[in-house]
Order: sequence, then structure tokens, then C-alpha cells
Amino acid sequence: MSEERIESLRRAVEASPDDTMLRLILAEALLAADLGEQSLLHFEVLLQARALPAESLLQVGGAALEADRLDLARACLEAARQAGVVEGVAALQRRVEDRLAERSGADRLRVLADGAGDPGGGPDGDAGPESTTFADVGGMTEVKKLIHRMVVLPRSRPELFARYGRRAGGGVLLYGPPGCGKTLLARATAGECGLPFLNVRIEDVIDPYQGVSERNLHQAFETARAVGPCVLFLDELDGLAYARHKHRGSEARRLVDVLLQELDAIGSDNTGLTVMAATNAPWDVDEAMLRPGRFDRVVFVPPPDEPARTDILRVHTAELPSQGTVDTGAVAARTSLFSGADLRAVVERAVDELIEESLRTGGEPPLDTPGLLAAAERVRPSTLEWLQRAKAYVEFANQSERYEDVAAYLRTREVRRRLPKGE
Repeated sequence: MSEERIESLRRAVEASPDDTMLRLILAEALLAADLGEQSLLHFEVLLQARALPAESLLQVGGAALEADRLDLARACLEAARQAGVVEGVAALQRRVEDRLAERSGADRLRVLADGAGDPGGGPDGDAGPESTTFADVGGMTEVKKLIHRMVVLPRSRPELFARYGRRAGGGVLLYGPPGCGKTLLARATAGECGLPFLNVRIEDVIDPYQGVSERNLHQAFETARAVGPCVLFLDELDGLAYARHKHRGSEARRLVDVLLQELDAIGSDNTGLTVMAATNAPWDVDEAMLRPGRFDRVVFVPPPDEPARTDILRVHTAELPSQGTVDTGAVAARTSLFSGADLRAVVERAVDELIEESLRTGGEPPLDTPGLLAAAERVRPSTLEWLQRAKAYVEFANQSERYEDVAAYLRTREVRRRLPKGE
């Protein structure tokens, strides 16, 4: 296709960015013209919009691999599997794995893990230390104090622990309702220790093909060991280590076995590796994970308290147009048990109303406290369902008393007011 024709297609896509067929024609034309990097930008947009035809997924995945876009190649591979594509999937999987094996430790980290500080910090391109600290986490004073003692102090004051013969090591499992800052706390822990943060998500590990999930998990640990010392964070641990006695098949059992071997450093050296994990369902995590030396420290991360809610609201409203100062404290007092994600939803609801008003009147109405309070009335705390489930578990299945901190939280006036007896 001529350059003039491609340029015409570009202008047409700019004029109609939602026309997926037009964008597909442009992407294919750019690919045919050996403008691979430019074509991949459009293919990626189509993939995110789920508008990339199934028959094109493996071709785009191969082109992404040639352009060293392993993230896009893996996304195309997963989309092809979900679309039921069979022919060519195994071949592309092998190419992706071979390319991943060629990477250095820090490069593999960028594919298998998300956001390990600032890459390129050292002469060999190793990941740099995380910049987030506890100062960036609003409220949760007791939780931060507990994590500081369990994780940060052994690294900052090793002589103190050595004097008392206190062994450092072991993993930390953060649990609680979704949207309450577990990942942020883990990232801030890495920042407090001055270490890189390796966030391994469940989609980086789980694979429908037999044996691949186990290999992905092992590779994630190998990558962390290669760039250590660091904090390796496993999100959604209940998905990686679901209780084996609840499994009917053997595939997930093997994944749990591999994770146990990695935590026990069988055949490897975990020196310098701090393992943290998070889950919304700790009762679904295999009991073997919670033994000493593995995830032997289990920390409850509750919904943000009122001071934390005030800080979160202040952050979300800081850049918005307002007249005077929005009383975030008043809104925080009316948003009991709201998670950080719920508070963001409150601000977004209020902003949506302002946009609607702006379209009606042509003006630029400012954000104010009454608007936020009205929005808060329309948002139901997403933590209530989790707290109700936790309440049932604590009452009927907490024989080990492992979740006494949850039981104590459920007895607070704030929770009892929202979860009355018999609800």
C-alpha cells in the first residue's frame, strides 16, 4: 500500500478513533509496510477493546515478539486461548518462553513482575529501590507499626535481632477486604527497606497448559533471586495456593507444592528475599502456607479509619476545581467502612454530577462538600460483603483463633452499627 494511502488511513482513524474496522485496516497496512512498531500500537488498542479478530491474534503475537514486546505477545497468546484458537498456540508459547529465558534477571522481572521500582538503577540494569514509603499510606498506624517491626527492623537493625537470637525471615501475608491498600502497604514496605518491589500477579503465573503455571511460578522466584535483595509480592495468594483439601484435580495441587518448595528454598537460596502476599480470602489459603518459615506472619488490613479516609479524600480531590476548601473530614465521618476504592468512587460520582451540570448550563461548577456527601449516600461500601463473610467465619470456623484481630475489629462500634446482629 502506498504511503499516501497509509497517511489517508491515519487521518481517517484520527477522525474516527472508535472505528475498529478502520483501525484494523490501518494496522494491517502498517504491518505489511514493515512499520511493525507503529502497527503494534493500533493492534494493542484493538486487543484492549476486544476488537482484534481471533485469526489475527497469533500473527500479532508473533509481530510483538519480533519487536521485543513480550507483554503484548503474552496478551495475544492468552486472548487466542480464550477465543478457542488451537493451531499455532503451542508454537508461539514456546517462542515466548525461549525469549523469556534469554532475558537477564532484571529484564525477566519486567515481564513477570509489575513495577519493580525504577529500572536501570545499577550498572547491569538491575531494578532500583521502591520510592513509596509508609508516609504515602494514609492512616493504618498500627498495621504499619506491626509491619515495621516484622519486616523493616530486621533489615535496618540486624545487630539488635542477632543480640537476642531472633531469627529474621519468613513471609508476611496481608489479608482483608478488597480495595483497602494491601498492595500499597507491600510496596511501601519495600520502600522503607530501600529494596526493589516485584509484584507478581496471578495472571503472570496461571496458564491453562499443564506444567506451565508451575514453571512460571518457579521463574518468578528465580527472577527475584537474580535481582535480590528485594521484596517479592504475590497478589491473590488464594488463587495460587488454594487449599488442597478443597481441590478435585491435581493441577492446582502441584502449583501449591511448587510454591511450598520455593518458600522453603529447596535447591535454592532465598537469602535477601522478603516474600509478601495478599489475599481477600485467607480461609481459602492452604494451611501449609501458614506454617513457621513460610507465611507465618498474618496481618489484617482493615478498611481505612476516619483519619485515613480524610487523607485519601484529600488526595483524590486535590487537583479538582473547588471554591475554598472541601471539608474532607466531614465526608470521611459519613463514609464509615468505605474502602479506598469506594472513596475514589464517591469522588468520581460527584465529578460525574458536575460534568452533567456543566453540559446543561455551559458553566464550570466547582466541587463542594454537599456534592461529595450526596455522592457518598449513593455508594454502598464494598467491604460490607467481606465483613459479613468474615463474621460468619469467625463465629463458626475460627477454632485456631488465627483471626482474632478480625474478631476484635468486628466488635467495634463502627462495624456493629453497619452489621447489626442477625443481618
